[in-house]
Amino acid sequence: MKHVIAGTAGHIDHGKSALVRALTGVDPDRLKEEQQRGITIDLGFAHLDLGDVQVGFVDVPGHEKFVKNMLAGVGGIDFVLLVIAADESIMPQTREHFDICRLLGVSAGIVVINKVDLVDPEMLELVVDEVTEAMAGSFLEKAEIIPVSSRTGEGIEQLKRSIHDLALAAPPRPGNRLLRLPIDRAFSIHGFGTVVTGTLTSGEIQKDQEIEFVPGGLTAKVRGLQVHGRMTPRAVAGQRTAVNLQGIDLAQVERGMVVTVPRLFRPTQILDVRLSLLPDAKPLRNLVKVRFHQGTLEVLARVALLGQDTLAPGETAYAQLRLDAPAFCLHDDAFIIRRFSPTITIGGGRVLHPNPSKHKSTDGRTLAALKELDRGGLEAKIPVLIATDAKRAVTVGGLNSLLGLPGAEITRICAELAKAGRIVMIPAPSPILTLPSVVADLQEETLARVAAFHKDNELQRGISKEELRKRFYDDVPLEVFRHCLDRMVEARQIVFLGEAVSLYGREIQLSEEEETLREMIEAAVLEAAYQPPAMAELQASIRADAEAVRRIFFWMLKEKILVKLSDDLIYHRETLEEMKGRIRAAYAPGARFGVADFKDLFGITRKHAIPLLEHFDREKFTRRLGNDRVLV
Repeated sequence: MKHVIAGTAGHIDHGKSALVRALTGVDPDRLKEEQQRGITIDLGFAHLDLGDVQVGFVDVPGHEKFVKNMLAGVGGIDFVLLVIAADESIMPQTREHFDICRLLGVSAGIVVINKVDLVDPEMLELVVDEVTEAMAGSFLEKAEIIPVSSRTGEGIEQLKRSIHDLALAAPPRPGNRLLRLPIDRAFSIHGFGTVVTGTLTSGEIQKDQEIEFVPGGLTAKVRGLQVHGRMTPRAVAGQRTAVNLQGIDLAQVERGMVVTVPRLFRPTQILDVRLSLLPDAKPLRNLVKVRFHQGTLEVLARVALLGQDTLAPGETAYAQLRLDAPAFCLHDDAFIIRRFSPTITIGGGRVLHPNPSKHKSTDGRTLAALKELDRGGLEAKIPVLIATDAKRAVTVGGLNSLLGLPGAEITRICAELAKAGRIVMIPAPSPILTLPSVVADLQEETLARVAAFHKDNELQRGISKEELRKRFYDDVPLEVFRHCLDRMVEARQIVFLGEAVSLYGREIQLSEEEETLREMIEAAVLEAAYQPPAMAELQASIRADAEAVRRIFFWMLKEKILVKLSDDLIYHRETLEEMKGRIRAAYAPGARFGVADFKDLFGITRKHAIPLLEHFDREKFTRRLGNDRVLV
């Protein structure tokens, strides 16, 4: 069975609730005050089974004071019943509701001329003509216009047949989207606890499933589900759904929150949007405060126009909305804006980037990116979303927090884009996505930096990986840094020398003067044998330029020709190897010897013996056992 949601729209007292009651037998006015006053204040709900189609009705209030409640219901509908009283024709709230439906992207509907029992045929004909003229050029231009009387039942059966046909023709709800259920009501039932209701706009929800409220970050377990008053283990997109929750109090839940999957989505207070102003609205100035409506949420926001100071009536522009409180939005969500005061609908549009950085109104790159996000398919938009990320890279999960696709689907799309060379996909628990241009730029900067380091430090093997990372890769994930360097190694552009990075094929060539200094330093250290002088004393004994001596000295340390045992003690590597040989000759593996034995073996003092023994321990040549050593 197909499930769709129809919404009523129209002026106060034009018979929307009576029409729903005539169609379904259910009075959608659930509040005592509504029944006493004869007007709808909040949302009402009913359903109609038409064989192979089940239609859920959202009855919205028509009074101008309650348009915000109307907006909370109309956001989840598949088509609209625009109700116009035959004795009054088109009225102010008729036009506002009609504008709201257009701005939210409602694409189908039926115009219902109600209360035909109150007018003569000539009056009805005039109303039909006026409606036809008003709907010209809109999504209701070719819609059926059906005269009915909710009181007498005239035309109701014809309307049911038309609703059935329209419901069958309605495009299916997105099956490849994750769970989203904007909350329009929340209440508590004794013995059951907290219940929330709403229209399941995408995905599905199951009994015993863990869910999260966004914004809010609260998690709960689904204790039970109802669809149109019947218990069910599962509800799908397009159904009016009541969710009984375990582990959450009623005071923690409010209209505007969204029930969704846990640990993926993030609330936002900044949105990049395409914004259209209604033709009869006043010009919209930059940074003006408005009321932002999306799903069942209402929040105050400022409109920061991009590239212009004013938006003229009937025009469209790109803008950044800065919200006073967090909201949950995804790419391509529809929204409405209303004036702060008086509260009338002035425009609406589509969310292009749900969680952008704050940027200036003159930012040309942002404008170009938003134009790309405003057209084309998802495959064209994903590289743009990656490029606009502050880190120039994003995880698959981070990207999906903007789109709301099932995990396997977003991974498949990204893998195909990577295979085509349009993005780079780096393995990780949640794969990292970046752009080929970002990788190329980072690699170019890396080569230039390594080359410059070699020029300034001719005797050093290479620049440290950590220095490179901090210099060029500090604002990107660590996986991007590793990927860039690994690909450069594969391309034989660089080599790793321990923790240093060097240009491929580079060799250190000492000049004749430097080679002479190296020989002098090496001879002095070898001659000192087991008891070398302090490092400063050793450097001072070489009669040459002090800076040149220091440079060669530290080059020999990096090349491990000399080995530094402490801040002031240097040995030649050959001397240390010779000492190891003498120890092996004097002691069998596992034999113990003390510091005194070691001093006697080499004729040295404790000053040299202790650093030497600790060095051999670090190299796992010996192992300390109490005050003795054991030859490993």
